Amino acid sequence: MTDTPVVVLNGARQVGKSTLVTDLLHLSGRVEVMTLDHEPTLRAASSDPRTFVERSVDTLVIDEAQLEPRLFRAVKAAVDTDRRPGRFVLTGSARLLSVPEMADALVGRVEVIELWPFSEIELAGSRSSVVDVIERSPDAIVVSRAVRRKDLAELVVRGGFPEAVSRTPGRRRAWFDAYASTSVTRVVNQIADLERVAEIPRLLRLLAARSAEELNVAKLASEFGWGARTIDSYLAQLSSAFVLQLLPAWSANLSSKVVHRPKIHLLDTGLCAALCGLTAERLMEAPERFGRLLETFVVMELRKQSSWSETQPALWHFRDRGGAEVDIVLEYPDGRVVAIEVKSGATPSHADARGLRLLRDRLGDRFHHGYLATTAPEAHPLEDRLSAIPVTAFWNHDG
Repeated sequence: MTDTPVVVLNGARQVGKSTLVTDLLHLSGRVEVMTLDHEPTLRAASSDPRTFVERSVDTLVIDEAQLEPRLFRAVKAAVDTDRRPGRFVLTGSARLLSVPEMADALVGRVEVIELWPFSEIELAGSRSSVVDVIERSPDAIVVSRAVRRKDLAELVVRGGFPEAVSRTPGRRRAWFDAYASTSVTRVVNQIADLERVAEIPRLLRLLAARSAEELNVAKLASEFGWGARTIDSYLAQLSSAFVLQLLPAWSANLSSKVVHRPKIHLLDTGLCAALCGLTAERLMEAPERFGRLLETFVVMELRKQSSWSETQPALWHFRDRGGAEVDIVLEYPDGRVVAIEVKSGATPSHADARGLRLLRDRLGDRFHHGYLATTAPEAHPLEDRLSAIPVTAFWNHDG
């Protein structure tokens, strides 16, 4: 806000966008907040967008700006006549840059910040980011830590939504049920003209059951009973609403045998567990599901931490047709790669690091480090640029 005319705060419903904007009101200057979720306000914005944004304030905050896309042209016109930084803050529960009107109108005038549910390192009160620590010194997180599977299971089913974090387990389930049936459906209905919006909770349950699996649209369509093109359309809207996170496949031209399908991850493991009817106790009794939800938990933790990191790595996954795979590939702007394999077991085997070795051997000097993250407390080097670490190292480290 000190150097950019328009700041966009994007994120799923209930991640804390409005709370953060309220905190901004303590900044100096005159600030006005207009919420398009309020029907009379939305009518005013729709009837005369230009007059709506021309206010005698230092900063105009427009909450849920995706509800009236014509405002973006009006904001552009206002900024073109007065490019003072911090003039507008727009929040949205959908990816505003995917709205054509905004992408066309505000290019070069806007900075987009994505807000996610709480990360574990954030809840611990730290401002560091493990992706920066790894980039500087990959051995810094190779430290033994106490790990209890029960504690991990409770973290997974709690997730990071502020409202869910503050609730007891029983009340948390009710909140997640309402979120899936009401909040998600409402956002998707606002941004797209879809015929079967009422089916979204059922689709979400199907996606939650496939957490950390590769996306196979044809198979998903067959199981759901819809056509592949319809499923594709709904997945696109769930992604735009930040609920569905598709982790793209990484290849770097290693081989023509690389699998290119993205992996399915939902925004939050607490939501995912609730959709699957899983408590912490039931999760511990289902090792395969525990493993996949733990992988999603780590993916989202690293995505959250990357959003405020100095290094800003891109996140991918890797698998070739020979079966070698890596759950998470961090690619830094300078081309270096960090590979992470997540296992819910406490007794890792030599085979668990197969994908890490493949990437190391093929990438040579580009390969920065590989981690086999497990629920064992011990951390130790495995071999050249490969280490075993407790999975908690990604949010409990000394860097």
